[in-house]
Amino acid sequence: MLKVMLLNDGEGRAASLRQTLAAAGVHVVAEVAPGTDLAASIAQSAADVVLIDSDAPGRDTLENICVASSHSDRPVVMFTDDGNRETIRTALRAGVAAYVVGDVPAARIEPLLTVAIERFAMEKTRREELREAQLRLADRQWVEKAKGILMKTRAVTEDEAHRLLRERAMQSQKRLGEVAREVVEMSQWLGSA
Repeated sequence: MLKVMLLNDGEGRAASLRQTLAAAGVHVVAEVAPGTDLAASIAQSAADVVLIDSDAPGRDTLENICVASSHSDRPVVMFTDDGNRETIRTALRAGVAAYVVGDVPAARIEPLLTVAIERFAMEKTRREELREAQLRLADRQWVEKAKGILMKTRAVTEDEAHRLLRERAMQSQKRLGEVAREVVEMSQWLGSA
């Protein structure tokens, strides 16, 4: 059984949404009001998904979602009557995993939430892979700069400079990129780069 946290940011739809969720076998484990610290509420709840019931998501709600999404491992699904393309785009950029316009029959709720959970997991994996790739690229750039500094200051070959960096990384139990960055920063501080 899926567990959800419900944020009611609309007028009068929360009761019907709760009924639809109950008919779909979805358990509402927490319900919070607009203006609540969404990130803290998500952390405290044992929900699988955060549902937001909103007539038209406001700027404050979207900012709250943005902050919460960056600190949470739970997808946010928004149920609304606002089908405006710009609002949808803004909500997705804020971290909403699924933006659902109009009423949804109880039979479609669980598959919809399951898709949102899976898409959120895929997106999270992509973001982590991108972050790791960016880190590796940055490390390579630091390593190349550090090798250049070592080649110049120690009059060694590129291979020897790389070996020196590797040895220092192993001795200090740091990533090669971290050691390389330290070499570059120290060289800049000393004014030799």
